[in-house]
Amino acid sequence: MEIQVIENERDTLRIALPKGEETILIPLVESLQAEEKVVEARYYVGHPFLDRPTLYLRTKGEKPQATLKRVLKELADSYSDAMTDFDKKAEKSKP
Repeated sequence: MEIQVIENERDTLRIALPKGEETILIPLVESLQAEEKVVEARYYVGHPFLDRPTLYLRTKGEKPQATLKRVLKELADSYSDAMTDFDKKAEKSKP
């Protein structure tokens, strides 16, 4: 996935994702908003043919890059656990 860093300041980060990759933004922003050190987390999809989806993150007391990495890792672990659980249950339900 090609991510473009648009803004990278002390307490703000704005990144653009490839077109068609905006579905990750909903669970990502929800998880970021639950973080204590996140002041603001939002996304902008824009025009489907002209704009790339973007994520805006502002933190207090922690670098936004560190927050984003931690939350992405937590999401990856969560989805991995869901996949493992599904695989186990799918094996049991085979005829």
